[in-house]
Amino acid sequence: MSLASSQGSVSRLSAPVQEPSVVHLLQGSYPPFHRVLQVMFMNTSPLCLDHIICQSETPVLSSHRYISILTAIRQNKTGLIMYQLPSCSPNNTISIPTELRDSLSCLDIVWCNIFETVDSKINPDRARQYEVDFLQGAPPTWPNFDKSTNLQLVERDGFNDLIQLIEEKREKSCLITDVSLQYQPGSGGSTLAMQVLWHFRKDLRCARVIDSMNDDLDTKELSKQVVDLFLLSKEKHAEQDRKTVLLLLDTKEKTDNDLPIKNDLWENLVKEIHNRDIDTQTPVVIILNCSTADFSLNDTMILDSKVSEEEIRQFKEKLLQQIRLQRKSQWEVKTINLLYHKDSSGSAVVREVLQDLREEFTCEILTEPFTTEPFTTEIRENKDEFKREIENMANTLHGKYETHKKPVLLLLDHKDDKPLRYLLKNLQSKLQRSDRPDRPAFIIINAVKKSVVRAPGHVKLKLELLPDEKEKFAQKRQEIEKKHKKISKTFHAFNIMQGGFQKEDAEKVITEEMVNHIGKDKQSSSTRLLSFLALTNSYVPGSHLLKPLCKTFIKKKEWPTDEGKPSVEMIMKPFMDLIVIFSDGEQNCIRLKHPMIADTCLKMFTENNLTRSDIALDFLKGMVNGNESNYKQICKRMLVTRPEGLIEKEKFSRLILDIIRESKTNKCKCKCNLLERASNLFPTDPFYPQALARLYYIRVNEKEKYCKAEEWAEEAIKRDPKKSHIRDTLGQVHKNHLRSEVKKPCTNIDNMLLIAQSAIDAFKREEKAAEDELVDNTRFNNRGHFGFLQVCKEISDLKPLLISPNNHLQHKYHVFRAEVESKYDFFEWYLAFSRPSNKKDDPDYICEDVEDCYKRYFTQGEQTEEKTLNQKKMKSFGGLLHFLKSDIDVLEQNLIAIEKPQSKNETQTILYILANIILSQSDEPSEKIFDMLQKLWSTEAHGRSPEFYLLILLLFWSDESKQEKANPPNLENCVKYMSQSYERTYQKYLHGRHLVPLFFYGKGAGLQILVHSKLDKTDLDLLTDGDGSVEVKCLQRIDGKVEDHKVFAVRNGQQIPVVAHNRASVCRRGQVSFYLGFTIRGPVAYNIRYQN
Repeated sequence: MSLASSQGSVSRLSAPVQEPSVVHLLQGSYPPFHRVLQVMFMNTSPLCLDHIICQSETPVLSSHRYISILTAIRQNKTGLIMYQLPSCSPNNTISIPTELRDSLSCLDIVWCNIFETVDSKINPDRARQYEVDFLQGAPPTWPNFDKSTNLQLVERDGFNDLIQLIEEKREKSCLITDVSLQYQPGSGGSTLAMQVLWHFRKDLRCARVIDSMNDDLDTKELSKQVVDLFLLSKEKHAEQDRKTVLLLLDTKEKTDNDLPIKNDLWENLVKEIHNRDIDTQTPVVIILNCSTADFSLNDTMILDSKVSEEEIRQFKEKLLQQIRLQRKSQWEVKTINLLYHKDSSGSAVVREVLQDLREEFTCEILTEPFTTEPFTTEIRENKDEFKREIENMANTLHGKYETHKKPVLLLLDHKDDKPLRYLLKNLQSKLQRSDRPDRPAFIIINAVKKSVVRAPGHVKLKLELLPDEKEKFAQKRQEIEKKHKKISKTFHAFNIMQGGFQKEDAEKVITEEMVNHIGKDKQSSSTRLLSFLALTNSYVPGSHLLKPLCKTFIKKKEWPTDEGKPSVEMIMKPFMDLIVIFSDGEQNCIRLKHPMIADTCLKMFTENNLTRSDIALDFLKGMVNGNESNYKQICKRMLVTRPEGLIEKEKFSRLILDIIRESKTNKCKCKCNLLERASNLFPTDPFYPQALARLYYIRVNEKEKYCKAEEWAEEAIKRDPKKSHIRDTLGQVHKNHLRSEVKKPCTNIDNMLLIAQSAIDAFKREEKAAEDELVDNTRFNNRGHFGFLQVCKEISDLKPLLISPNNHLQHKYHVFRAEVESKYDFFEWYLAFSRPSNKKDDPDYICEDVEDCYKRYFTQGEQTEEKTLNQKKMKSFGGLLHFLKSDIDVLEQNLIAIEKPQSKNETQTILYILANIILSQSDEPSEKIFDMLQKLWSTEAHGRSPEFYLLILLLFWSDESKQEKANPPNLENCVKYMSQSYERTYQKYLHGRHLVPLFFYGKGAGLQILVHSKLDKTDLDLLTDGDGSVEVKCLQRIDGKVEDHKVFAVRNGQQIPVVAHNRASVCRRGQVSFYLGFTIRGPVAYNIRYQN
């Protein structure tokens, strides 16, 4: 019976029915229709619906009983009081209106009086079962946190840190703030996050996002509901009872690692708060952003100055914890980034740790040449020498590893983190050429000295225990054994954690009987189901199989009788000690008790000649086929999603990489079959044929590899012809084919140019698709532009042949040359004005390849490549900005190349003025540049370039310049015109990227007041990540005001609009001050501070 028909039946009841107690139903005396209850109580905590209901397979209730249950709930005759939230009045609570409660369907709210009323007490037997399930490995549920019926859960090391961070955040003056919890799967991250919500349930309005792992999560609707919870009202100007919301966003099962769910939610929350016209002194919401991370590959640690001996001891313990964690992993090269204050003992502490570990590792310390001048600058003349030094160092380290056959623990102590990137590339390259080690080869502690370090605003949870945690877990084990007796031996999830996440503990649970069963009967349903669980739980930790689908999978010939299918438990009896069955709120699920057990089982299968490829193919055929919608995310995570590496993303998913290593040959037929099968199962998904095309052209060594790669790349395009990133793969296929042809000693030039033209055509079609995508307000894909330049770079060596007399290809070469210059111009301003995010730079190779390609096509005669490039840079705004990052002397030497502009030539005037501004960083500025710019403004103020308006703001912002000039430019109008010009010129290309502050307003005089964004990196981090309490010595604060959630700089009676760098810091009306930066879009307010 559907919900609609159920409700209709209830409304037509004429005769009274005897109504059972809903409390009894919820405690399991009757098996309720929990999905219907979920819909009726859309916001009811899972304690009532998803977890307290009976999970056993029971007969369906009769319609009469069903209707009577609904009637009892509808008429609320149970007296169940479970909807209290903390009020804005201290120590008081408030009831949430029924209509509002039912509308909060995206939120799992933790009521402040949960399990405390008589009617909401949990049945002791059921509470005990929840505890058993959790200790065995089921996901945590709210009843697990009720101390009246359960043993108190162990609080891992990060618990108190999270509490302290949230306490600090709730006092901040902002609309939204966040705290990050990063955890390794299996370390207890989700449990810790829920412990924190449970802790604050009486003090904050705590809620967890339902289906936060869903690709279709509606962040706009979620934002509305969060603000409703804050206001306890859906009205615009509600004032009745406001209280900060603590929102848990757990994205552990996201299939697309690039999708910024928190960023989308953040933006939509700001919009919703502004739409409701909310002014507040404290945050509307604190987001507890919970996400998975692989600390076995890399981690960052911070050591501030003025730390006590106890804090030093704790730091050493955490450093040792991280080294032990990485020692257990199979990554060849791992890093630990240590940022330590220049006045701290960071370097000495690390050296002590290395001394303690010299028996386990080959310990090395390198400080030179990284602290010498050539290696802390970006002047390109030093790059070749720099790379040679790194190459020699990598050779020495690799030699020591090969000699001692022990992992090398290296301390790299320096002032800049750039050497690390080059060293990593070299070490990884050398390890790829040798046999892959079965243990880590290098752990690099990358220690960077800082003038200022900031305390981290996040907590990390790892698969390694600290000494204090070991004691807590040892005590808890005694309590558990006392309460649960023999059954405690099956609590594998707890026992593995209590043992410190050792592989030996996971291996102990695999019995000889299990191994024999697998060896004797590899094709049985039980063996195959266990292999599926091992594969999915290992490569997608936290995932599960659906119990009903597992039951369907069981072969009929394995039924013990003719009465019907046996239960999953009966078939899986040989392995039930490894498995936990639980409800996800909709249906029963099955998974292994811990990800480490999954890893161990997978190893057991491979030792019995069942490879990962065999299991994955069987999983697709036997379990996914016919149930594609249920396993879409798992398959994508296993086969398509590429993990982050130390330098960039890996080439393939972790499973595909392991299958490649497992095969020990270059023949990739098994991997191709696997992806081909997945591609057929998901016939509309372009990512499987895309991954297959990449596998062919990168890994396969067959003669027709590029033809096969082209076929699958075309298939991917056919499935999603509008997506530019899908089109990129076809261009990459042709580009790599071209590279392979170029390397051959004898190659047909016409054939090579034909391949090059195919690549260029593919990249141009990608460019067109990228342009078309911009109507959807997406981030611009620059790979088509970049791919074109890479192709032109590959064929640049053919220049002598192409431009020879009477060659019919001369025209083609000149076309290429013109487009190379056009693409170079694009990247020059693109990279100068923006970056992927405020914490991430574009890869070095983009700038290097772009510049290298230009030099190959435009260097003529005896002119050096560097001179060619510098002359080009003198002719553009972005190019001139480059000299501030590298060598101003080069600009000074070539200033003569910038002609003194004609009075009406805007481009020449802009370049001439910018050059003088840049030179003012090291010398006196040229005179009359104010007059030149003002004359252009007075001639035509509207419709000019963003660069023109930027110079107006830079030169005429100071009071001094305005007093000296009659009729100075109106800066309010300038900002308005600049915004319009930016939208016309750059917005579609730079949307979604972080706009780099090109200059800041400082404390000097004249043009010296302009501070370039090449600040001390720490100061720049403080500006972009800090809040109103931050002080940056070289900058001055600007007075301003906030009205209607907009920020204005107040200058001589003018209210000049500025963009808030952090929109969430604009939380109410009032007088403010801030640091002022200038991007290509306009003025930006950093670190907004309210005056009161």
